[in-house]
Amino acid sequence: MNVSQQSLLSSIESLLPGRVRAAETTDDVMGIHPQVVVEPEHEDEVATLLSYANKEGLKVLVRGSGTQLSTGFPPSAGDIVLSTARLNKLVEHAPQDLTVTVQAGMTLANLQTALSEARQWLALDPILAPEATIGGIIATNSSGSCRLRYGGVRDQIIGVRVVLADGTIARGGGKVVKNVAGYDLPKLFTGSLGTLGVIVEATFRLYPLPVTSRTVTIISPNLRAICNMAVQVIGSTLVPTILDIFGSSDTPDTYTMAVRFETGQDAAEAQCKTIIDMAKQANVSQNVQTLQGEDETQFWSNMNKQSEVDDASGSRLTIKASVLPTEVVYWLSQLQRVTQQSHLATRWNVHAGHGLIFVQLMGDDAALLKAVDELRKAAMTKRGSLVVVETPVAMSQHLDVWGPSPAIEVMRRIKMRFDPNGTLNPGRFLGRI
Repeated sequence: MNVSQQSLLSSIESLLPGRVRAAETTDDVMGIHPQVVVEPEHEDEVATLLSYANKEGLKVLVRGSGTQLSTGFPPSAGDIVLSTARLNKLVEHAPQDLTVTVQAGMTLANLQTALSEARQWLALDPILAPEATIGGIIATNSSGSCRLRYGGVRDQIIGVRVVLADGTIARGGGKVVKNVAGYDLPKLFTGSLGTLGVIVEATFRLYPLPVTSRTVTIISPNLRAICNMAVQVIGSTLVPTILDIFGSSDTPDTYTMAVRFETGQDAAEAQCKTIIDMAKQANVSQNVQTLQGEDETQFWSNMNKQSEVDDASGSRLTIKASVLPTEVVYWLSQLQRVTQQSHLATRWNVHAGHGLIFVQLMGDDAALLKAVDELRKAAMTKRGSLVVVETPVAMSQHLDVWGPSPAIEVMRRIKMRFDPNGTLNPGRFLGRI
């Protein structure tokens, strides 16, 4: 809808005094320049804004801290940025029940700090900036390496409070007040990229902080042996918190597998010994270390940094491939072939227990586009998938970010059920819905 910035400012100011400002260039979302930014402090203010925007045909882009705004397709339009920055409170922590209810704009880092006072934590460890918000993590379904033991967002979220596009406030899961009949709202809104409604509050199950932590690192030039050993670990009686494999084009013949155990001291040390024995049997025991304390903390800090590949030239994008754990070695061999042929720099991390592979690619735009296509085909050959997690705005118009989805018509029907006017984050999700 074409509307002057001043007119929109005046209209929203009359509805929500002190909550609206003119948008600046730093508020742009993947090439779309909104007119205004609104920062509600209460869910009823979110409802008022969405009801107004929905009736007036205005398009609303939802933003937490903005760390993942390059995920998905560019929006097709955007008049208003709805920021959750003021919705940042810890609503209720019940240590005895191992649950917490938190507003969507609170950062994960601040939440973990608050929970640590009770020796508890939310078992999500996405590799994101410290300012990443709870709402953004839910909307993008970001979990991390600890997913192997604790599950992802959908496994840990037990309740959600949302404002729908027409201003209706709904809850699903724990402490239900009003449900949307027939839908599991916590799971449905996880990974929906803000296209179905605005998450204002969520309830999670918590876990005690681990008593003891140990990490075994195995460095080897034999990628196949490393991957095969990872599959053996998955099928064993061991209970690792993390089972990751790392590689980079900077060190093409060096691969690191890291296995982390968080349990009692005796159990952790016994499992580390078993891993070392397995490494010997797999003939990858030439460079094995067991880390604890500061050494362990520093190792994971270094490995989890979102450092760019060293090649400073060209564009950079991040992809996520999903294959069976037994097919990881095949897909990585295709990654090496494609990137070597295209002269692309890479850095990758495998969550081996789930067959999730995160890859940073850097190089020429045309080579990157071709590589994404070839690597997606390689994943689909093994009944897997590939999505582009992060991409430059200039490239995003030429990429199929999500790839094919057999469930697209179901998703369209859900979008029509929750947001028939296309008010929220239009065009960003699968099929540009």
